[in-house]
Amino acid sequence: MTTEHKKIYIENLYYSLISIFGLLLLVLLIFYAPNPKILYYFQRQLILSIFFLICILGMVAAVSPSRCTAFLSLKQFQKTDHKSNGIEKSSNFGNTFKGHHPECDNFKTHTFSLMRKKYCAGCSGLFIGALIAVIGTIIYYFYGISDGIDGRLIFFIGFTSVLVYLLQDLLLDINFNFTKFLFNMILVLGSFMILLGIIELNNNIFIQLFFMMLVFIWILGRIASSEKKHYEVCNECSIKSSCIHR
Repeated sequence: MTTEHKKIYIENLYYSLISIFGLLLLVLLIFYAPNPKILYYFQRQLILSIFFLICILGMVAAVSPSRCTAFLSLKQFQKTDHKSNGIEKSSNFGNTFKGHHPECDNFKTHTFSLMRKKYCAGCSGLFIGALIAVIGTIIYYFYGISDGIDGRLIFFIGFTSVLVYLLQDLLLDINFNFTKFLFNMILVLGSFMILLGIIELNNNIFIQLFFMMLVFIWILGRIASSEKKHYEVCNECSIKSSCIHR
C-alpha cells in the first residue's frame, strides 16, 4: 500500500467512524437531552432553510461534472500532439469523461446510460434523493406532519436508513450501479426523515444545529469514499502507466 493510498484510506475510515459515532450520539441527545422551554420564533425556519440550501447545492454538484471532478483525484492533462499507446491525450474533459467518470470499462459499474447519455450512478441517487427532500421540506414547512404520524417513527426510519448507508460504505465494496444509486438516495432521504423527527421531538436548537453539522460531515465522508474507490480502481488498472486520466 502506497503512502497516497494509506492517506486516502485513513481519511475515509476517519469520516466513516466520525459519521457513525455522531449518528449514535444524536440518538442520545434527542431522547435524553432536556427539551428547552424556550422556542425561538425563527428556529424552525432556520433549520429547514439550512437543510433546503444543502439539498439545492447537492443537486447542483450532482448535475455538474466539472464540480464533481474537483473532489476526485483524477488529473487533467495538457493537450498534446503525440499519442501514447494509440490514445491521444486531451485537455477537454468532455471528450474523455462522461458522468464525471473516465470513458473506461473499469468504471462501467459506476455509471448507467439513459437516452444515449451516461450518468454517475451515485450522483444520480443523490440528485433524486435531494429533489424529493426539497419537495418534502416545502410541504412540511407549509403543512407540517399529520397528527396520526409519530415523530419517533419518522426519526428511527431515518436513523436506520443513514446507519445502513454508513455501515455498507465502511464494510462492503458495492460494485453495482443500481445499488450505488439506491444507497446514495437512501442517505439523503434518511437525513430528511431524521430532520423531521428531530423537529417534532426536541426543540433544542443546539441539537438541531448539531445535526446540520453531521449532514456536512456525511457529505465530506461520501466525497472521501468516492475518492478512495476511484483511486483503487485506477491503482489496480493494468494500463495505469499509460492512462491519460492519471
